[in-house]
Amino acid sequence: MPFRLRSLALLALLPASACAGGQRAADFTLVDTSGAPWRLSQQHGKALLLTFGYTHCADTCPSTLAKLVRTAQELGSRSQQLEIVFVTVDPRRDSPSVLHRYVGRFDRPGGGRLVALTGSPSQIAAVEKAYHVWSQAMPVRHGHYNVAHGAAIFLIDGRQRVRSVQDDEDSQASLTRAVNALLG
Repeated sequence: MPFRLRSLALLALLPASACAGGQRAADFTLVDTSGAPWRLSQQHGKALLLTFGYTHCADTCPSTLAKLVRTAQELGSRSQQLEIVFVTVDPRRDSPSVLHRYVGRFDRPGGGRLVALTGSPSQIAAVEKAYHVWSQAMPVRHGHYNVAHGAAIFLIDGRQRVRSVQDDEDSQASLTRAVNALLG
């Protein structure tokens, strides 16, 4: 099933109140690229762009992160109110140091703070479940694998409410409008 169809199917699972901004974002604690705990509920007053992916992804993940960073750059000084949060769906390969190198390719001045998070497979599975994100390792060859996953972008306001859910295929202009609305 193409990523777009999977994302739309997953979005249908979210309660209607989440899309209307009425549902509190599920809290979780994972580990950031420095090895320090990062907890969603401790991000007081920050707007969050939460997405899921992995470092070995060849297309969707890098293009989504680049789009989120460009969106933040378009906000100018308002990007200081924003944090881009990338949760791995491949914790076996995506250690804090691997994630650090990966997000370093995208993190640019004026692009909002980019945070990458990992944890144990069971911790990641719990976060995926809380956000209705699907992922599955897909064997390729020679012992290597890819991970198929949903590509939703959750826009979470400073009061930690899910205000909207975007898709990785939404246009840059559409995403920028949605983030501007998120910031008020």
